[in-house]
Amino acid sequence: MNKLKGQILTIQSTQHLSLLEIGIEDDILHLLLLEKPIESVCSDVVLVFKESEVMLSKEPLISTANTCKARIHKIEYGEILTYVTLLYKDEQIAALIPTASFEPLNCKLNEEVYWIINPSEISLRREHRGK
Repeated sequence: MNKLKGQILTIQSTQHLSLLEIGIEDDILHLLLLEKPIESVCSDVVLVFKESEVMLSKEPLISTANTCKARIHKIEYGEILTYVTLLYKDEQIAALIPTASFEPLNCKLNEEVYWIINPSEISLRREHRGK
């Protein structure tokens, strides 16, 4: 599971849906929640998302809300899936990509690429404290 620390910049809510802008240094990620958040603007948060939800591209995708630049740190080729570790702002992001989709990208170690995650695939990690 990927984890990134950020801060809520804006919250736009309707009755059952919220769109949050999360600042991670100079990048902004959008997060879609099926609820009104208990957090408020300026709250520090931890974003979590699955490795299998991360897409890669050599060019930025303008049509999606969450496209960020990173450097390839490690590539582990598998027959069916390839596990790619990216360095993003001193953090590691993992991507699990079908090998048949990854190979045509012809990515190399230390190459800069763009990682993409849909706003609906990101969750807020919340600490549950029981008595």
